[in-house]
Amino acid sequence: MPDEFPTLEVVAAIGVIAALVGTFQLRAALGEIPKRATELERALRSGDLDAARALCGRAEGAGLAAIGGAIVGALGRTPPPGTSELRRTSEAALRRAQRLAQRGRARDLVVAAVLIGAGAYATGAALGVGAFFYAGLGVALAATALSPVLRRSLLRELERASKGLLEAALAYRGARVGSESVECSTCGAVEALRLGPPALSCVERFGVERLDVCLTCGRVTGQVASPRAIAADPAHGIEMISALPPSENSSTAPDREHDG
Repeated sequence: MPDEFPTLEVVAAIGVIAALVGTFQLRAALGEIPKRATELERALRSGDLDAARALCGRAEGAGLAAIGGAIVGALGRTPPPGTSELRRTSEAALRRAQRLAQRGRARDLVVAAVLIGAGAYATGAALGVGAFFYAGLGVALAATALSPVLRRSLLRELERASKGLLEAALAYRGARVGSESVECSTCGAVEALRLGPPALSCVERFGVERLDVCLTCGRVTGQVASPRAIAADPAHGIEMISALPPSENSSTAPDREHDG
């Protein structure tokens, strides 16, 4: 039986290394996320998308890299994404980052099960293993027990970082879109199709100067030269209403709605 002694001690040593490496990685990610997220926010608010990409590439933690990469990638598109689309991108990236952060749980369980099994076998068989074995077992199990606590903290940091990066991304997007472009009031998109003469010849007599059609949700807004000059005529489909129906997302009828 003496050949079993070093074998069990090697198992304990491997368990200690695996547990400590996992714990160190979690601790390193916890230390990196606030600093790297702050740098990313600063780059986005200053309008430096290239610097933001470089920071995402240098991020050691896969979770923060996933969030930053998704947001920066979306901001780099032309035309820029709408507010709602950017929020959805951020939320999807956060969920992906949270899944990445949870990947180590299975490893922790395997390490703990192997070490507990080795300890139980050594004790039950009265193999008389040395103190190093039990010391290594204790260190590895303690590190494994600490991992869930660190992982919960990591998830909170990722959520905090995601919120901060989204706010910075919205600021960047607002600066890029500019004051002349107005986002759709329904879906937040900024890409629209503008209809003017001669496409509007059929409604020319109503003084319709232009119609803007959101290419994302289809909402239509426009400009009428003299809205008061249009008389109600139910027989021809022109009715007076007190306010635009809140449930309708688009309307091609001439109205006094502002540009969008």
